[in-house]
Amino acid sequence: MSPGARLISSNGHTASPPTVKFFNNLLQVWRPPRANRGLPGPVRFALAVSGGSDSMALVKLCCQLREFREQYPVLQFLRLHAFIVDHKARPDSTDEAKRVRKWLHEQFGPNKNDGLRSDILTLQWPPGVIPSQLPNFETEARRLRYQALGKACNEANIPSLLLGHHRADNKETAIMRLIEGYGGEGLRAISTESDIPNCEGIYGAYQSGGRAYITTQNESAKALFAKHGRAEDMLAPIKEYRKQGFEFGGVRTYRPLLTFSKRDLQKTLKDGNVPWVEDHTNGDPTISIRNAIRFLIGNKSLPMALSGPSRGLETVAENVRQKSRWRDERADNLFQALDIVSFDARAGSLEVRIPIPTELNRKMGHSQTIEQEHIGARLVRLLLQLVSPHDQISLQSLETATKRMFLEADEALPGHNAKDRPATSFTAAGVHCERIGVSIADPGLKSNKSNEYTWRLSRQPYQQNLPEPECPIPPTYPSLYNPKAKKRWQITYPEPPWHLWDGRYWIQIINCTAKPLNIRPLTEDRLIRLKARIKAEDHENTKAPAILHKLLKEAAPGLSRFTLPAIVDDEDNVLVLPTLGFEVEGLTIEWRVRYRRVVFPDNIKREAVKALPEKELQHVKQPIITSHH
Repeated sequence: MSPGARLISSNGHTASPPTVKFFNNLLQVWRPPRANRGLPGPVRFALAVSGGSDSMALVKLCCQLREFREQYPVLQFLRLHAFIVDHKARPDSTDEAKRVRKWLHEQFGPNKNDGLRSDILTLQWPPGVIPSQLPNFETEARRLRYQALGKACNEANIPSLLLGHHRADNKETAIMRLIEGYGGEGLRAISTESDIPNCEGIYGAYQSGGRAYITTQNESAKALFAKHGRAEDMLAPIKEYRKQGFEFGGVRTYRPLLTFSKRDLQKTLKDGNVPWVEDHTNGDPTISIRNAIRFLIGNKSLPMALSGPSRGLETVAENVRQKSRWRDERADNLFQALDIVSFDARAGSLEVRIPIPTELNRKMGHSQTIEQEHIGARLVRLLLQLVSPHDQISLQSLETATKRMFLEADEALPGHNAKDRPATSFTAAGVHCERIGVSIADPGLKSNKSNEYTWRLSRQPYQQNLPEPECPIPPTYPSLYNPKAKKRWQITYPEPPWHLWDGRYWIQIINCTAKPLNIRPLTEDRLIRLKARIKAEDHENTKAPAILHKLLKEAAPGLSRFTLPAIVDDEDNVLVLPTLGFEVEGLTIEWRVRYRRVVFPDNIKREAVKALPEKELQHVKQPIITSHH
């Protein structure tokens, strides 16, 4: 739909300008979850609602879109679910949340065009904590709010969360970043879309738990199936992705109101006779820095340099965002053209061929070194994110890595003095990067092949002066397991939680021992004891020692083996090396493992990816593909 296009409802009414603007914004910022693209499934939106004018306007504009579903197929299966957050920060917050829910039910409830579902999410503060008295209340409230929203979206199977941030929020955020000392890209405007924040490690909310949904509830869906083929065939790529041992999914946030002013939103509500809540604490400049900034903006007390129409900080922030987006796109184009030699999910290691600096600079298409550095840093980050345990990698921290990998002169090529060559290895973001080869194209042959370096990226060995990553696993439903039973397993267990270990592997365990287990790195000492145990227990000549040796040699040579996760018992003895699919005999535990969500270049060859062992829990019922009726 092009900007300015008309929306016409089934009864012939033309949509109001705010509705058209909102729909255009939504189509620009939102995209279907990767697993559902091309599938005839419902469009599910969760709406974060506080009761204020911005979030209530978000609800109203979303609900108005349902009137135009006959004109646009994307609206055919629109489903809306409002989550009202009760922060428990004021004595009347619970009554206020109930009042907002009543308004939503009366204005947009089940009797209104298929209805709007709504639920109240009550934030759980630690015992004895008075939220309003916390010096960092806004930060803690934001963390708890997003975690509650992420969990609620996952439980409701909704991958898209719409937020009500508007134009003034952009200006407030830019000023706060300026006060905190940010410059350059740190002043960029609020992103229109992102993974849900503050939910790292929450399975199903953050970059995990993806599901595919199909519907066969009406003739439109049947027609789509007739066009695209059987549902099982359409879902095959998703099953294959999960089969290779990678996670996908998670909750994405979208902000379609960033071009709306607060006055526009309140006018939309007044025109529709929709009430909203005024939180008077938002106007108290003594409560928080953001409130003080909001007070200065509202009273037009900002210096002209920050608020003028042409030089205002809001304009600066938007320009920085556009520039940052352009750099992201250039880096992604280069990333898509890289040659991934191999990615071994068993140890999280990568081999990639990268054009030598002079050729890469030419491909960047920009003569200014500063732009090469910005684009190069983004390209480094895209590569590191395949291996790094860190969720967020700062571009500023990659200055040295970018120069080493992309921007240094070509002294590394044969023929140059060895003492002048740059270092062949370095570490960044928890990743060990090593240049292991160089390929020089024959100038006498007509070929598009570039001069290339081959780099190997693997998890940096753990530092001895830092605590090792671990994840305690208590006994799983011990009352349900009968160790005296003749059959090893006689029940079906509720699904145990997924644990994110070292920021790289999601691991799920049914622990039917009477004692706790743990997930720790494989160390030299643990490996020695494991080898001794399997050698002593190999009475039936199963060749377990040889199998373990082969797996380690193939998947985790050298020091990289000491970054593998190991499931250990209460005496620190290794029971399972899950990413290798190796376990000792006689276990009373079940496990499965997946690599965290990653993004590969589109041209990666299927055989280049070494998958994790395919394993499902035998005594947990959990459908991966769900039909929605």
